[in-house]
Amino acid sequence: MSWLKFPGRDVKGFRMARMMEVNDEAIRNAGYVYNSSLNPVYLPGRYNNFSSPRTMFKEHGLIQLPASATPLLRVPLFWLSFHHLPLWYYKLACNTTIRRDGYLNIYFHPWEFTDLSDPQLKLPWLIRKNSGADMISRFSKLLDWMLLKGYSFETLIGFVSRSSS
Repeated sequence: MSWLKFPGRDVKGFRMARMMEVNDEAIRNAGYVYNSSLNPVYLPGRYNNFSSPRTMFKEHGLIQLPASATPLLRVPLFWLSFHHLPLWYYKLACNTTIRRDGYLNIYFHPWEFTDLSDPQLKLPWLIRKNSGADMISRFSKLLDWMLLKGYSFETLIGFVSRSSS
């Protein structure tokens, strides 16, 4: 049983901040069922996981559910690419990944939906771009497109439980 509780539910999965490496044994001993801290891409100065599996696998008695990245080139489908790639390209990348892998595992941070454009915040352009109302609009368009494509949505523990049995 994990230390964090939601009313009537235990938290079953873990994602390390900034998707940094984390000890699988510690995660398993804490009672988690899955770890979603792997970004299976190569980004200089951040991640060197190009040779890691892109899709769900089991290791050290723990289910590993990497963040989604496109097949072949492994374009990461994380917050930064969502903010900066043209939406049509991001949708194409999502569609390609879903068709190849059968699912998409993407994350968004709550702060991304806040207007960060104020110059007094002194935040880098990479973070400010498409924040606030622009992010809400882009995200709504992505969800509408996914619904039109007939894609379904579920919790990670639901997906992991269904897929690993």
